[in-house]
Amino acid sequence: MDSMTRQNSGQAENKEQEAITFQRGLPGLGQHREFSLYPIENNPLFYYLQSVNDPELGLILIDPFPCFPDYCLELHEQDKKEIELERKEDVLVFTTVTVLGEGNMTTNLSGPIVINAARRLAKQVIIPDRINEMRTPLLFEADENTGESAGATDQ
Repeated sequence: MDSMTRQNSGQAENKEQEAITFQRGLPGLGQHREFSLYPIENNPLFYYLQSVNDPELGLILIDPFPCFPDYCLELHEQDKKEIELERKEDVLVFTTVTVLGEGNMTTNLSGPIVINAARRLAKQVIIPDRINEMRTPLLFEADENTGESAGATDQ
């Protein structure tokens, strides 16, 4: 297993218009297998994963590493094989975000979405040891000067 602990390095923005294929689909999204990844404007931590076939279907994602510096992901050989991952530099890791109300969000650290940026293949990896982190709160500190959200903090 390889340990993934680094921040996504801008690769998502470079490939945002190319479709990403989830060969096994995503839980709860039926037959949708092709998605595009877009950064959310004016918010460098968040991305939108949008179905190519149904633009009204998508997920909000976050790069977990800036928000949770101790977050680490172990990829099994089978996971790497499924997305044809050969180089650690090609991996992007995101977690899904649930918006529960204004300023109230959680992220699923137990089920990260892993993307091979070079091959445009992805899958959601389930981490049984982290099942208690399925609804991890995202807490953001307000910028003292502007009052706007300045970034996430972990608990």
